[in-house]
Amino acid sequence: MIQGQFKPYGHRQHLLMAERGRLSKQYPVLLPVILIFGSVVLCIASFYADTLFPLLAVIGVPTALLCLSAALVLGVAGILASIISILETIDRLRVQTTTFPKPKGA
Repeated sequence: MIQGQFKPYGHRQHLLMAERGRLSKQYPVLLPVILIFGSVVLCIASFYADTLFPLLAVIGVPTALLCLSAALVLGVAGILASIISILETIDRLRVQTTTFPKPKGA
């Protein structure tokens, strides 16, 4: 790289953060709760899968296993989404406290 090509933009650090929707800003816990609730519903539905999905039972697809697999995926995704939400909240609080440090003399 030629030295003349790199021009730093001041001494400020710019954080690149993905834009979040209005709903996810207002209710950050909504997506993990929906995913975990969906996994619980699918787990309960797996007990009645043969009556809920008779066409799949006629074809010979193991419907209970299909529901349990989908429930497992939704549950893991819900847990990961909640962990990510907690980490983002901690990071956001840490950025706010470091942006406006307390004066040493006061």
